[in-house]
Amino acid sequence: MGKMPLLKRDVSLGDLYVAYRKAKVEAYYENTHVQALAFTEYEQNLAENLARLHRILLDKEETWSSDLEFIGTYAYLPKSIEATAWNDHSGGHFSAVDPIADWKRRFDESGKRAEAKLRLIIRPSVDFQVITALWIMKVDHLFDASLNPALSYANRLRRSRVVSSDESRREDINLSATGLFVPYFSAYRQWREKGLAAMEDALSRGKSILAITMDIEQFYHRVCPRFLLRRRFLSAIQLRLSRAERSLTDSLLQAIETWYRSTPDYADRPLGAIPVGLSASKIIANVLLVELDDAIATNIRPLYYGRYVDDIFLVFENTQQLDGGRAVAAWLTKTLAPLLKPKRDSSKSPSLRVDLAYARDSELIFAGPKQKIFALSSPHGLDLIEHIREQIRLQSSEHRLLPVVPESGAEMASRALLASHDATRHVDALRKADSVSVRRLGLSLLLGDIEIYASDLRPSSWSVVRREFYALITRHALTPFGFFEFATYLPRVFGIMLGCGDFDAASDFISVFAQVAELLQETSTVGKGKQQSRFMLCMKHCTEAFRQTALQAATRQTSKLDSRYLSVLRKLRLLDPDVSLPSSSERLGRLAHQLLLADWGSRPYKEFWYMSQSTDESGPPVPRETEVRRKLRLGAIRRFRKLAGRLKVPHWPALAFPTRPLRVDEIPLAAPDVLNDPNAYRKAIMALRGARVLESARIGIEPEPPSPKAFTTFVVPGAPRERITIGISSYKTTEDQWKAAALGRHDRSLLRYRGLNDLINRMLTEPVRPDYIVFPELSIPLRWALRFAKKLASNRVSFLSGVEYHRDTRPSVLRNDCLVSLVTNWPGYASHVVRLQSKFAAAHQEAVGLRRVDPTRNKSLYRPTGYLALPTLYVHRGYCFSVLICSDLTTIANRSVLCGELDTLFVLEWNSDVKTFSSLVEATAMDLHTFVVQVNNRLYGDSRIRVPAKEDYLRDVVQVKGGISDYYVLGQIDYQSLRQEQRRKSPRIFKPTPIGFTMSQRRRVK
Repeated sequence: MGKMPLLKRDVSLGDLYVAYRKAKVEAYYENTHVQALAFTEYEQNLAENLARLHRILLDKEETWSSDLEFIGTYAYLPKSIEATAWNDHSGGHFSAVDPIADWKRRFDESGKRAEAKLRLIIRPSVDFQVITALWIMKVDHLFDASLNPALSYANRLRRSRVVSSDESRREDINLSATGLFVPYFSAYRQWREKGLAAMEDALSRGKSILAITMDIEQFYHRVCPRFLLRRRFLSAIQLRLSRAERSLTDSLLQAIETWYRSTPDYADRPLGAIPVGLSASKIIANVLLVELDDAIATNIRPLYYGRYVDDIFLVFENTQQLDGGRAVAAWLTKTLAPLLKPKRDSSKSPSLRVDLAYARDSELIFAGPKQKIFALSSPHGLDLIEHIREQIRLQSSEHRLLPVVPESGAEMASRALLASHDATRHVDALRKADSVSVRRLGLSLLLGDIEIYASDLRPSSWSVVRREFYALITRHALTPFGFFEFATYLPRVFGIMLGCGDFDAASDFISVFAQVAELLQETSTVGKGKQQSRFMLCMKHCTEAFRQTALQAATRQTSKLDSRYLSVLRKLRLLDPDVSLPSSSERLGRLAHQLLLADWGSRPYKEFWYMSQSTDESGPPVPRETEVRRKLRLGAIRRFRKLAGRLKVPHWPALAFPTRPLRVDEIPLAAPDVLNDPNAYRKAIMALRGARVLESARIGIEPEPPSPKAFTTFVVPGAPRERITIGISSYKTTEDQWKAAALGRHDRSLLRYRGLNDLINRMLTEPVRPDYIVFPELSIPLRWALRFAKKLASNRVSFLSGVEYHRDTRPSVLRNDCLVSLVTNWPGYASHVVRLQSKFAAAHQEAVGLRRVDPTRNKSLYRPTGYLALPTLYVHRGYCFSVLICSDLTTIANRSVLCGELDTLFVLEWNSDVKTFSSLVEATAMDLHTFVVQVNNRLYGDSRIRVPAKEDYLRDVVQVKGGISDYYVLGQIDYQSLRQEQRRKSPRIFKPTPIGFTMSQRRRVK
């Protein structure tokens, strides 16, 4: 029976727009892809391209699945290189410090080529990626649903949280989300943690256990995808496909086979393979092993079993007293027979073969050398678990803290484990941890921190650190071994060099890379036989990766798009003489801007839009089809654009098809008015992120009551705390830094950045972590403050900080704002909401100083109007506080309206008149009967937590002043005790409430 053609009811044009959005996100995060230019070009004529694709899919004569030009091409990536054969010819141990010289010497002594391996990947067309995403939306999610979420953790599809009353099976997949898959890091963490917890529980109960980890050898390259439509498999997962679903699946499998037949690997294994780099492959590989999952869960009844793609983590009680790898392998094959069979090979450790009746053309081998078996009993087993957890804590601290890059290359190498002789000691799980994977992780963490530095710092301020980093990369990554170990990271290093204007370093980088490639051709198996042509494809792919990164780096504001930039790009012809490059600086600039608008640049489009965009973007015509507009939520996006009216008109496709959509905390920065209406906020989150907010509680500014007080109420829901821990910074901002900020030349130096990061990191590592961290007025550049707020929120810490002057929409008007970042689970997951609260009026000396700093432009301070000119009562998880910026405290009305409403008043200062403010703070604590947190610039000091206590010695929980370096103190606020005494009018710790004091009803609630 031939394939049944697809009908319009099977695939609509709107479906293709949704599939394109998801395909774009998956391509962006797929590290084997070099797709930025292809997607950018495709998106410039998106309506025409998707209409054409729709016609192809509905064509009765389906031919696309056999059209290689439509499907895409292939490439090779470096996989591994083995030079152990050279060890026998060394004549004793000798090692040169220079890795390239050492490599040449060892090759000359041996005369044998090192054994190199390359990995086949697909280079799919954008059309094929859209079809792949469409297949996942229409069919593949049914296969994914057959997997037990308690057993299979990796590559799981995003699914809707709300089950529709309509029983249609297609409505389970989340079509609204921008991407297809659940983030890998949370799934991996869960897979690992559940296994360790099961081990810990069993050992604590005195059981002897076996813990086994193993993975399948060359998994993707030995799986034939044809099993998907075999009756035996569909019966095993109890799935019936419609004719249209079967037809689309058959076409996809035919396309994969067409592609695979075109590759050199087909001659080595004609039975088939699934392409590395294709979204569909993730689920095909996952569902293949569903029968293995069920067999292990049923026959072994383990304490824990989890599978992460092909990585097995198995824990069971050792009731059989199994001793040794062969005994364990024999027991597993007997227990899981006929599914698991021994495989005879030359290795000492027995290999195991998975024999799936529906996939006999797939070769699934758990190789003996990659198996890791632990026989554990208490208490030694618990010691091992604690060691593993300690390694996990050390690794996670890299993510929990703000970046602090070491100053010297030697320290960098030590931190990244690049110079470690035994990196395998640093393991984070019971899986086989080889030194290559550990060094890759170390370099990845270091490189991530370097990229943050490149984004946040002025290039000239950290050039010494970059030179040390580049030298480190040259020593450890631009080597024959490094070529294979770190190939996917090297383009990112090249991008940093160009983004920071290090053109000489970038040019030298490409020259050395070319030399290493030439050396590998001379001394390894990539230089002879069939490997030669594959290596040429590998070099072409590497060249395109470097070119893409260079163009993406050009989207950064600091990039210099001149002839020097072009000359570095032309150096790529050393790697591939045929590489296509921009012909002029103007062409380079246009390409960079197109990448930026397509949200494929190093700089996210969202950041450019709300921080730098100075002109309106017209964009392509909006699709006319109602179904397309509805599925892309274009009406909601248009309404959001109106709420962001103070910004320039955005490029609408960047909001409809983002690779990095606005986060929950960033949405109010672009459109502060969403905080006036929770429904508008919910709709904006749905429009921009495709995420539904199920929480019914209100967030943002409350509507005015019938008889409004002269303040605004801002509510952020959450579970209350009994006590509040405050981290008070004693941080110095100089007059020169104040002046530079007023002139728009913020001090973004390494010294300042490292000091701030270190100060905040020390607070985060305190045994008692603060609930709020507070910095003085005008203390931190806005860009940095937003990054700090995000990192602190990931640690469940809120952040109040004065930010340095930044430009309002009017060029001569500056804003003096306090950034208020409050953590919440309101969206349904851990997040935070951010608001910029402006100073109500400039202090007298501040206004004079601003006029003097640039007399030609007559700079002035932004003055809020309407409800923005009123004090704000923040009700954060039931805790009531307000923030006043320095001289705003001197206005009596700003204080008096809050009487009875507050648990705490935060006062952020740049204030030299400490004696006057000392009296104000002390009086305010008594008059408002509230805690007052005063945080002043360390230049002048007097930061403290003031309490309306009866006893004088209790009135300052903390008080700090002076010092030659920045520091902090932690203090606790027992606001519940304050409320209790205010309710009962029975003072014990606190002074009696002032005459006329009325406690707000909100604070009366226990």
